[in-house]
Amino acid sequence: MNTLTDYKVTFGIKKIHGFNIKFMHSISYSLDSIIATFRSIIGCDHLLEVINLSSNVSQQGETVYTTQSLQIITISYTLTKIYHDMEAYDLNPNITPDYSLPTADFKEIVKAWRNFVTNGSSGY
Repeated sequence: MNTLTDYKVTFGIKKIHGFNIKFMHSISYSLDSIIATFRSIIGCDHLLEVINLSSNVSQQGETVYTTQSLQIITISYTLTKIYHDMEAYDLNPNITPDYSLPTADFKEIVKAWRNFVTNGSSGY
């Protein structure tokens, strides 16, 4: 199975006020909104670095990543969790995430998004 197909990921471009805005749709609004915060190649590369570092950390550790839109992503060896309310997460890191998915799947989606941001194609 293909990860992009499993999550029903599609990429598109909308013209808004004369600017081409790239976006992603999937089975999860939370996943769409977190990916949309990484609009540059540098941002995508940085996120991929964090994912790769988390893949090399022991299976018990996790990396907490705060986005510019003040959402939280926790990335562990096996699972990535997305939280929209940074304050709620700060008060209780054990709250239920808004969305979670295997880290390997998240990495594949981020790689496809990076390629789309780079050249308008999701192939990798």
